[in-house]
Amino acid sequence: MKKSAAVLFVFLATALARPVTAQMPEGPPGKWWKRPRIAQLLSLSPEQQAKLEGIFSRRRREFVDLKADVERRQIDAEELIAKKDSDPKKVSTAVDALEESRLKLRKAATMMFLEQKEVLSAAQWQLILDRRDEWRRERQMERRGAAGDGGLGPAAGAGGMGQGPGRERAKERPPVQRPADR
Repeated sequence: MKKSAAVLFVFLATALARPVTAQMPEGPPGKWWKRPRIAQLLSLSPEQQAKLEGIFSRRRREFVDLKADVERRQIDAEELIAKKDSDPKKVSTAVDALEESRLKLRKAATMMFLEQKEVLSAAQWQLILDRRDEWRRERQMERRGAAGDGGLGPAAGAGGMGQGPGRERAKERPPVQRPADR
């Protein structure tokens, strides 16, 4: 019983100690430069859209690898935690590896966003900064919807990136249509 409590404590402490993403610059979700509403709001030129797409295309394979690494490490941690006789040191190591993978993914996304920032004018960048809270709420709502549980289950909790049991359900549903995509 003490081992289970220790494993749970390590897992929860690590999940709660995650860095706050609100400090990081965030842009609109997805390929925002292709979304008509955002492109119009920012008055993006076709040249800017092509440059933004080029930046994304160059980094796309890196993101696929980083996301896969996060998912693998998530599975490793979940399997260790699920074992009846989990070794707290192994669980701690697995959770550390998972958090390191998440950090690498977040850093790569931030660096891409900074690269994209260079394509924008000062006025366009300011519009993004002014709307980032709105876009963060959109992402949170999408994650909650994808989890199929109002954001209360594992997919919206400690995983934070949509991993967990809700993810399979999300794959079965058609994508959510945002007003900007219509």
